[in-house]
Amino acid sequence: MMSVDEVTWRISSLSDAWIERLRVQFNWVPKVQYTEQYDPQATFKPGFSVFEGQVAEYDDAWKAPLLAKAESIIAHKLSYFDLQEHHLESPINWHKDHSAGIYSNLGHILSVNYRDFKNNGDCKLVWEPNRHHQMVVLARAYKVTGELKYAQAAVQQITHWLDQNPYGKGMNWRSPLELSIRLISWVWTIDLIKDSGLFVGDFKDRLLESVFLHCRDVSGKFSQGTSANNHLVGEAAGVYIAARYFTMLKDAPQWQQKSKAVLENEIQAQTFNDGCTKEHAFSYQFFVFQFYLFTALAGKWSEDDFSPTYWQTLKKLSQFIAIIAEGGEHYPMLGDQDDGYVIDLGDHVHNINALSDIVSHFYDDEIFAQGKKQPSESAFWLFNNRQQSTAEELTKEQELSSFAFTDSGYYLLQAGKVSEGNQASILVDAAELGYTAIAAHGHADALSCVVRINRNDLFVDTGTYDYFSFPQWRNHFRKTQAHNTVEIDGLDQSVMTGPFMWESHAQASCCKWLPSELGGELVAEHNGYQRLGSPVTHQRSIKLNVLEKQINITDELKTQGQHDVVIYFHFSEDCQNIEINNGVCHLLLGNDQITIKLPERSSVELITGVESEDKQTPSLGWLSRGYHQKVAITTLAISAHISEDRAFTTSISWGA
Repeated sequence: MMSVDEVTWRISSLSDAWIERLRVQFNWVPKVQYTEQYDPQATFKPGFSVFEGQVAEYDDAWKAPLLAKAESIIAHKLSYFDLQEHHLESPINWHKDHSAGIYSNLGHILSVNYRDFKNNGDCKLVWEPNRHHQMVVLARAYKVTGELKYAQAAVQQITHWLDQNPYGKGMNWRSPLELSIRLISWVWTIDLIKDSGLFVGDFKDRLLESVFLHCRDVSGKFSQGTSANNHLVGEAAGVYIAARYFTMLKDAPQWQQKSKAVLENEIQAQTFNDGCTKEHAFSYQFFVFQFYLFTALAGKWSEDDFSPTYWQTLKKLSQFIAIIAEGGEHYPMLGDQDDGYVIDLGDHVHNINALSDIVSHFYDDEIFAQGKKQPSESAFWLFNNRQQSTAEELTKEQELSSFAFTDSGYYLLQAGKVSEGNQASILVDAAELGYTAIAAHGHADALSCVVRINRNDLFVDTGTYDYFSFPQWRNHFRKTQAHNTVEIDGLDQSVMTGPFMWESHAQASCCKWLPSELGGELVAEHNGYQRLGSPVTHQRSIKLNVLEKQINITDELKTQGQHDVVIYFHFSEDCQNIEINNGVCHLLLGNDQITIKLPERSSVELITGVESEDKQTPSLGWLSRGYHQKVAITTLAISAHISEDRAFTTSISWGA
C-alpha cells in the first residue's frame, strides 16, 4: 500500500537508524551547541512565556482538585486509562506497563518492538506517564500556591527520568510523537516554575542537552507517506514549540523553520474544507486541534505568527467539534479513540465547554457561545491577562438544526428543544473509511448512526478499547457488528489486514439530503458488499419528525443472492428496562419512554455484555468510552435471511 517514495524513505530511515545506533554505542552522538549570546550563568530567558496572568484571579473551585492531583503525583500515583491512583513505584519505573506488569526492552530502539505486547507490554501504557503531563500539573500547583515542594517534585522526577532514559535506548525514545509531547510538557513545566530558582546549574544543562537530542531526533524523522497523519502534526508541533522557547539552542532557527512549514502544510492537507480531520477519528480531532492551537499560540507569543489561512482552518476544526457536540452530553466516538491529549491544563481533552471557551478568545461564533457554559481553567492558563473572550452569554435555549458536512461525509439530522421534550440528533456516517491507503484509525462503520434523544444517548458508537494488549478486542471494536449498521454474511463492510491497516475500503455516499425545521430525511448507500460473489448494495434512509417524535430507519438491501443479514443497534449505558414484546422494544432513557417497532419477518435478540475470565475473547454488549475501559451495555440484533431485494424498517418514537 506504500508508494515507491515511501518505501525508499523507510529504507533510508532504517539505514540512518543503524548509523545512529553506532553513534550511541560508541558515544559519538553530537553535543548540544548554543548561540554565541547564550550565557549559562545568566538568568534564563526563553523565547516566550506560557502564562502572564494573575494568580489571584484563579478560581477557588479549581484549586482543591489541582492540589489533590499534585499531591498524588508527588507520591508517584497517577490515573490514566484503566489505572486509578496507581503507584508507579519508588523510584518511578519509567519502563513498565503498570497495568499488565510487563517491563519493556531497555536496549537500543532498533531492538524495541513497540507492538510486541508479550515482551514489551502495551506501549501506550508505558508511554503515557513518560509524556510528562503530570509535570505540568505540579508546575500549575506551584504557580497557584507558591509552594516550592511542587516545583521541586517536578525537577526531581524529570531528573530521575533523565537518569533512567539515556538517549537512543528503550521504549521512551522509540516514537518521535512521544518525544514531541514530552517536549511540550517540558516547555510548560519549566516556564511555570522558572521563578522558583530551580532551573539552574546541572539540571538546566542536562535538560537543555536532552531537549537538543529530542529536537534533533524528531526533526530528522518526520513521518511520511502512510504514517504522515496525526503523528506528523504532533512531531512538528513539539519541535516548533521547543525551538521557539529554547532559543539559546544553536539549531533552533533551523528546527523552527522546518517544523512551521510542516504545520502550515499539514493543517490544510489533513483537514477537509468542512473542518473534519481526514483521519475520520473524532477523538483525534481534539488531539490535532490541541497541537495546532498550542503551536499557533507559541508562534503568536514569540512574534512568529502563523498565516491567516492556518488560523481560519483552526476555526473550522473547532467549529466541527462544537457542532457535532450540540446534540448530546457525550461526544460521538466514530473511528479510533485513544484518549490522547497534549497538555494538562485542568480540563479533559473532550470537554466542550473548555474548547468553546478557548476558541471564543479568537473567534466570534454563536456555536462557541452555545458550547461555553462557564469559564474554564484551560482558558485561564492560556489567556488570563492576555486577551478576552468574545463570546456573548446566551440566555435562551437554542433549537437544533441539521447540518451537512458534505466534504467529509457526515450528516447531522436534528431538530427540537429539550425544554419541549422533542429534541433529537442523528449523526450519520457516509464518509470514507480513513486517511491514506491504510486508513489506520478507521472503523468498518459505513452508514452507522449515533442517535441522541433530548441530549441522552440512545444508540452509541461503541468506541475502541484497545490497540495492543488485546488484539481480538482491537479487531472487535473496529468490526461492522460493533456499529449501528448492517452486517452481511458475518463479514465486515471493509477488510482489515492488520491492527492499523485496511485492504478493501467501503465507499459511502449521500443520495438525498432534505433537512427541514422538523428534522427531514437522509438517504445514503455504500458499496462495501459489492465484493461478494453475489453482490449486495446497502441503502439506508433515515427520516426524522420531532413534531411527531418519530424516527424511521429503513435499510434497503439490493441483491439477487442468498444472504444472512444482521442489523445491529447498540444501546447506551443510560438505557434502562430494555425488553421486547410482540415485535416492539421498550426502554427508559432519562425521562423518556422509548418505543422501537422492529422490522417484520425478522428475529430479534438482546445481547448484554458479561464479564468472563477469558480476557482475550470479545463479545457484543460492550461500550468503551476510554482506553482499556469498558462497561456492559445491551445490543439489539435484528436477523433475517434474504434471497432478493428486501427493506427493513425500524421505527423509534419517544415521549415522557
